[in-house]
Amino acid sequence: LPGTAGRCLSCQAPRVMSSPGAIDTAVAYCQKNQWPLLSQALTYCWSNEFLDVFRQYFRDHASDFRGMKVGMGSSEHSLEQHAVFQEYLQLYEDRLSEYIESQLGGSSKEFYEELADAKDVQARDPESCDAGTALFIECLVASADYDSFYKVGRALVEAGGIRAGCWAGS
Repeated sequence: LPGTAGRCLSCQAPRVMSSPGAIDTAVAYCQKNQWPLLSQALTYCWSNEFLDVFRQYFRDHASDFRGMKVGMGSSEHSLEQHAVFQEYLQLYEDRLSEYIESQLGGSSKEFYEELADAKDVQARDPESCDAGTALFIECLVASADYDSFYKVGRALVEAGGIRAGCWAGS
């Protein structure tokens, strides 16, 4: 989930995917490791077709974070903010699983098995893992995390919205 200032905004990882050929390298790495769903999901999740849905979602809901202080624990979170997160999470999961099932002919279970295998390979030998694949995994996991979601919402308030070419804020 690419972001401003060269950082993935959900997970604060370097913006590896913006370098030329990074997606192709990550796809080749996934294919070499026999993770076909992960390789195709990686391409889709870095596409504007996927990201634009969430850019718009954050634009539509940025006002829910007005008045909140930066940093978890520094402000009490409202039930409305939690409900917005639950709605976002459902949208994210639906969008990803719909793509995996309708476009790739796979199942969410198969996808998450490939993801778990990729995480295991990365944990065993981080030096051998492709940087783009590692970034994708980190951001995918962070995208389902409330703290990351909160940081994105806060950054939107501070930045006054989402700039072109950005995922959101952190």
